Amino acid sequence: MASKPDWWIRKMALEHWMIAPFSERVAGDGIISYGLQPAGYDARLDPRILVFDWAVAAGKTLDPLNLDHEFYFEKSAVPYYDIPPRGFAEAMTLEYFRIPPNCVAHGVGKTVYSSVGIGLNISSISPGWEGRLRIHIANSSPVPIRIYGDMGMVHLSFEELDGECERTYDKLQGVRFQGQKTL
Repeated sequence: MASKPDWWIRKMALEHWMIAPFSERVAGDGIISYGLQPAGYDARLDPRILVFDWAVAAGKTLDPLNLDHEFYFEKSAVPYYDIPPRGFAEAMTLEYFRIPPNCVAHGVGKTVYSSVGIGLNISSISPGWEGRLRIHIANSSPVPIRIYGDMGMVHLSFEELDGECERTYDKLQGVRFQGQKTL
Protein backbone atom coordinates (compact mmCIF):
# COMPACT_ATOMS: atom_id res chain seq x y z
CA MET A 1 0.00 0.00 0.00
CA ALA A 2 1.11 3.53 -0.69
CA SER A 3 -0.12 6.81 0.77
CA LYS A 4 -2.05 8.95 -1.65
CA PRO A 5 -0.86 12.48 -2.61
CA ASP A 6 -2.71 15.77 -2.38
CA TRP A 7 -3.97 15.79 -6.00
CA TRP A 8 -5.61 12.35 -5.53
CA ILE A 9 -7.27 13.41 -2.26
CA ARG A 10 -8.57 16.63 -3.87
CA LYS A 11 -9.92 14.72 -6.89
CA MET A 12 -11.67 12.12 -4.71
CA ALA A 13 -13.12 14.83 -2.46
CA LEU A 14 -14.42 17.04 -5.26
CA GLU A 15 -15.54 14.37 -7.75
CA HIS A 16 -16.61 11.54 -5.40
CA TRP A 17 -17.51 13.37 -2.17
CA MET A 18 -14.83 11.49 -0.19
CA ILE A 19 -14.55 14.53 2.16
CA ALA A 20 -17.36 17.02 2.69
CA PRO A 21 -16.97 19.84 3.29
CA PHE A 22 -13.55 19.83 1.65
CA SER A 23 -10.99 22.58 2.33
CA GLU A 24 -7.74 23.44 0.71
CA ARG A 25 -5.08 23.98 3.39
CA VAL A 26 -6.00 26.74 5.84
CA ALA A 27 -3.24 28.09 8.09
CA GLY A 28 -2.14 31.31 9.72
CA ASP A 29 -1.66 33.12 13.00
CA GLY A 30 -4.09 31.92 15.64
CA ILE A 31 -5.20 28.91 13.55
CA ILE A 32 -4.44 25.24 14.00
CA SER A 33 -4.13 24.30 10.33
CA TYR A 34 -6.67 22.11 8.60
CA GLY A 35 -7.54 20.92 5.12
CA LEU A 36 -5.47 19.39 2.36
CA GLN A 37 -1.85 18.50 3.15
CA PRO A 38 0.86 17.14 0.79
CA ALA A 39 0.02 13.50 1.65
CA GLY A 40 -3.11 13.65 3.78
CA TYR A 41 -5.94 15.72 5.14
CA ASP A 42 -6.22 17.52 8.49
CA ALA A 43 -9.79 17.21 9.73
CA ARG A 44 -11.39 19.78 12.02
CA LEU A 45 -12.83 19.26 15.47
CA ASP A 46 -16.60 19.67 15.67
CA PRO A 47 -17.13 22.16 18.51
CA ARG A 48 -19.75 19.95 20.23
CA ILE A 49 -17.85 17.64 22.57
CA LEU A 50 -18.86 15.21 25.29
CA VAL A 51 -16.63 15.38 28.38
CA PHE A 52 -16.32 12.33 30.62
CA ASP A 53 -17.35 13.04 34.22
CA TRP A 54 -15.05 11.03 36.48
CA ALA A 55 -17.05 12.03 39.57
CA VAL A 56 -20.28 10.47 38.25
CA ALA A 57 -18.45 7.33 37.10
CA ALA A 58 -16.48 6.86 40.33
CA GLY A 59 -16.77 3.34 41.69
CA LYS A 60 -18.66 2.05 38.64
CA THR A 61 -17.53 -0.42 36.02
CA LEU A 62 -17.23 1.05 32.54
CA ASP A 63 -18.66 -1.37 29.98
CA PRO A 64 -17.96 -0.49 26.33
CA LEU A 65 -20.95 -2.62 25.25
CA ASN A 66 -23.31 -0.79 27.59
CA LEU A 67 -21.86 2.65 28.28
CA ASP A 68 -23.97 4.90 30.46
CA HIS A 69 -24.37 8.25 28.73
CA GLU A 70 -24.89 9.92 32.12
CA PHE A 71 -21.10 9.70 32.50
CA TYR A 72 -20.76 12.54 29.95
CA PHE A 73 -21.77 16.17 29.85
CA GLU A 74 -21.90 18.32 26.72
CA LYS A 75 -19.63 21.30 26.20
CA SER A 76 -18.70 23.61 23.35
CA ALA A 77 -15.14 23.99 22.12
CA VAL A 78 -15.81 27.34 20.45
CA PRO A 79 -13.70 29.24 20.70
CA TYR A 80 -12.05 26.61 22.94
CA TYR A 81 -12.53 24.18 25.81
CA ASP A 82 -9.98 23.37 28.51
CA ILE A 83 -9.88 19.61 29.09
CA PRO A 84 -9.27 19.03 32.80
CA PRO A 85 -6.15 17.24 34.06
CA ARG A 86 -6.34 13.55 33.17
CA GLY A 87 -9.64 14.37 31.47
CA PHE A 88 -11.26 12.61 28.56
CA ALA A 89 -13.67 13.76 25.85
CA GLU A 90 -15.41 12.38 22.80
CA ALA A 91 -15.89 14.44 19.69
CA MET A 92 -16.35 14.15 15.95
CA THR A 93 -14.85 15.69 12.88
CA LEU A 94 -16.76 18.44 11.11
CA GLU A 95 -16.05 16.60 7.87
CA TYR A 96 -18.11 13.66 6.62
CA PHE A 97 -16.01 10.95 4.95
CA ARG A 98 -16.87 8.39 2.27
CA ILE A 99 -13.96 5.95 2.05
CA PRO A 100 -13.66 4.29 -1.39
CA PRO A 101 -13.86 0.47 -1.57
CA ASN A 102 -10.17 0.25 -2.56
CA CYS A 103 -8.83 2.52 0.18
CA VAL A 104 -8.14 2.57 3.92
CA ALA A 105 -7.48 5.66 6.03
CA HIS A 106 -5.42 6.06 9.19
CA GLY A 107 -5.63 8.94 11.64
CA VAL A 108 -3.22 10.41 14.17
CA GLY A 109 -3.40 13.48 16.37
CA LYS A 110 -1.81 16.65 15.07
CA THR A 111 1.63 17.39 16.50
CA VAL A 112 0.48 20.71 17.96
CA TYR A 113 -1.73 18.72 20.38
CA SER A 114 0.54 15.74 21.07
CA SER A 115 3.34 18.15 21.99
CA VAL A 116 1.33 19.38 24.99
CA GLY A 117 0.05 16.01 26.21
CA ILE A 118 -3.15 15.42 24.25
CA GLY A 119 -3.54 11.86 23.02
CA LEU A 120 -6.03 11.03 20.28
CA ASN A 121 -7.45 7.61 19.64
CA ILE A 122 -8.82 7.06 16.16
CA SER A 123 -9.57 3.68 14.65
CA SER A 124 -8.43 2.74 11.17
CA ILE A 125 -11.10 3.66 8.69
CA SER A 126 -12.19 0.71 6.59
CA PRO A 127 -12.95 0.56 2.88
CA GLY A 128 -16.62 1.40 2.32
CA TRP A 129 -17.05 3.23 5.64
CA GLU A 130 -18.77 6.59 5.67
CA GLY A 131 -19.66 9.07 8.38
CA ARG A 132 -18.17 11.69 10.62
CA LEU A 133 -15.10 10.33 12.34
CA ARG A 134 -15.34 9.81 16.11
CA ILE A 135 -12.33 11.16 18.02
CA HIS A 136 -11.37 10.22 21.58
CA ILE A 137 -9.34 12.96 23.24
CA ALA A 138 -7.30 12.30 26.39
CA ASN A 139 -5.38 14.81 28.47
CA SER A 140 -2.52 12.80 29.94
CA SER A 141 -1.08 15.74 31.87
CA PRO A 142 -1.67 17.06 35.42
CA VAL A 143 -2.78 20.47 34.04
CA PRO A 144 -5.70 21.60 31.85
CA ILE A 145 -5.05 21.60 28.09
CA ARG A 146 -6.96 23.78 25.64
CA ILE A 147 -8.57 22.36 22.49
CA TYR A 148 -10.10 24.46 19.71
CA GLY A 149 -13.30 23.71 17.83
CA ASP A 150 -13.49 24.37 14.09
CA MET A 151 -9.72 23.91 13.79
CA GLY A 152 -7.44 21.02 12.83
CA MET A 153 -7.36 18.07 15.26
CA VAL A 154 -6.52 14.88 13.38
CA HIS A 155 -4.30 14.09 10.39
CA LEU A 156 -5.62 11.41 8.03
CA SER A 157 -3.58 9.53 5.46
CA PHE A 158 -5.22 7.50 2.71
CA GLU A 159 -3.74 4.30 1.33
CA GLU A 160 -4.81 2.38 -1.74
CA LEU A 161 -5.22 -1.36 -1.19
CA ASP A 162 -3.27 -3.91 -3.22
CA GLY A 163 -6.52 -5.68 -4.13
CA GLU A 164 -10.28 -5.72 -3.74
CA CYS A 165 -11.95 -6.54 -0.41
CA GLU A 166 -14.36 -9.46 -0.30
CA ARG A 167 -16.69 -7.26 1.76
CA THR A 168 -16.37 -3.56 2.44
CA TYR A 169 -17.45 -2.07 5.77
CA ASP A 170 -20.83 -1.01 4.39
CA LYS A 171 -21.57 -4.67 3.49
CA LEU A 172 -20.85 -6.06 6.98
CA GLN A 173 -23.71 -6.90 9.32
CA GLY A 174 -23.96 -5.43 12.81
CA VAL A 175 -21.68 -2.45 12.30
CA ARG A 176 -22.12 0.42 14.74
CA PHE A 177 -20.64 3.46 13.11
CA GLN A 178 -21.70 3.40 9.44
CA GLY A 179 -23.28 6.71 8.44
CA GLN A 180 -22.62 8.24 11.87
CA LYS A 181 -23.44 11.95 12.03
CA THR A 182 -23.80 12.57 15.79
CA LEU A 183 -22.18 11.33 18.99
